[in-house]
Amino acid sequence: MDWDIRHFVYRSFASQGFPPTVEDIARHFHITVPGAKGALQRLHNAHALFLRPGSDDILMANPLSAVATDYQVTVGNRRLYANCAWDALGIPAMLHADAKIEARHPLDRNLVHFSIEDSKLSSVSGGMVHFAKPFRNWYDNLIDT
Repeated sequence: MDWDIRHFVYRSFASQGFPPTVEDIARHFHITVPGAKGALQRLHNAHALFLRPGSDDILMANPLSAVATDYQVTVGNRRLYANCAWDALGIPAMLHADAKIEARHPLDRNLVHFSIEDSKLSSVSGGMVHFAKPFRNWYDNLIDT
């Protein structure tokens, strides 16, 4: 059932712009709240999603962020947040949708705009993408990558 819960988290997150609560999960799957908490903890431990430290609230289900970030992705009339530039490109890929991406450069705070049209990067203005850590180190501390 954990993977069904993960799928529900992604569907809810992508359609609403925020993840379901533990209570939403319990209600949807007709399980107890402690059962839903256990499933989320197992998914967190498997790096299938990430919980806020010290809580049962979903912080991220890559590439989606539960908190506003410097990487805003607009798909249709939905505003979603990505965890990083890489994830900002991953949201339209995951949803198979065109998107407008607005990001803040981490050093000078200037806006950078990207567009995805027909599954291709169609325009970039104001910057580039830089990954501070090599991919092999991302899961050492994914939140800080």
